[in-house]
Amino acid sequence: MSSVSEDYTRSPQEIDPLSWFTGPRLPIVLSVVAAAQAAASIVAHWSEWSIPVLQVVAAILVLSCGLITSTATGPTRPRFGPRRAALVLGIVGLAVILSALGTAGGRLDVEQWWAPIAAALTFASLAPYSSVRQLGAYAAPMLGLVAASAAFAFVPTEQFWRPLGTILIGTGPMIVATIASMVFVHSAVHSMRLAMERPEQTADDTTAAADPDTLARASARVAPFLEQVARAGVVTEADRGLAAYLARRLRSDLVAAADQSWLEQFAAEAGLVVADPSHLADDMNEAQRSALRGLLGVVGESPVVERDSTLIELRAQHDGSTAVALSIDMDLPEGRRLTLLAPYYLTLQTTVENLSWEEGSRLRLRFQLPPN
Repeated sequence: MSSVSEDYTRSPQEIDPLSWFTGPRLPIVLSVVAAAQAAASIVAHWSEWSIPVLQVVAAILVLSCGLITSTATGPTRPRFGPRRAALVLGIVGLAVILSALGTAGGRLDVEQWWAPIAAALTFASLAPYSSVRQLGAYAAPMLGLVAASAAFAFVPTEQFWRPLGTILIGTGPMIVATIASMVFVHSAVHSMRLAMERPEQTADDTTAAADPDTLARASARVAPFLEQVARAGVVTEADRGLAAYLARRLRSDLVAAADQSWLEQFAAEAGLVVADPSHLADDMNEAQRSALRGLLGVVGESPVVERDSTLIELRAQHDGSTAVALSIDMDLPEGRRLTLLAPYYLTLQTTVENLSWEEGSRLRLRFQLPPN
């Protein structure tokens, strides 16, 4: 995927989950603001609504949207995607419809209608967790629904504004929220991507970087032999036999090291267990490797983790992606687990898909590596 396309297909939460605006509190704040302005409008114009009770129900639905979004965007939940967005927008869309039903036939002016503003704030609360492309897909049905609701509730009784003007006033907040959200997401992702971008290690660099332990073991065996031959000044048949043996051993060690993925080599040093028979770990890019190394490093160094019981397993999927599961025995309460793992978990979240964890006697993390 090119860098330019990432500006339109990645969300701010994906590229920088540690920022304040990608946390779960923002949807709560915006839903409270939306519900508060709804309550003020409902009370101030109580006698002008055709069915005031429907306005109250609609305002409660708007408030619930913030709770749902906040729960779905927590740090240990899978990435916020179209399904959860559809649920939230479906609820706020229902709120707009109920409000329109409770407005039609009343005496309220379209300028005083609270529902489009609430819908716009709810839509904006999804921006940190959505890409520009996703926001465009979400906006189209919402704009259509708000426009239809405004036409239903106000066009038949509106005497000052023409029908098109009435609809534009009703959809104005959603139009502004859509444009502002898309501009914000593009700007945030673009600037954060430029700040975080680093040159990746090339395949040639990786090939050239020999295993230090393999070279150290080879040197420990070969160096004394060469010194002995140099002191003797002559090569005997026994020396030739020993040289052939050392060559075979060195070749065997180098082939064995080359046949291991980087993850298997890392795990062997850290005392972890890896199940990766197809060497899928070698398909990970440098950012994914660095993030996973950081997480496994803190696991391997922590005195409260049973390293030999830590297992990481990689399996190929039919769509070309790779499913990764990591299970850890960690004798810590949940709060201290979060404190220990959160920075590495959130860094890993920026580079993989569908990252989630399950609490219990064994901590289980699951995520997917997208197809190359």
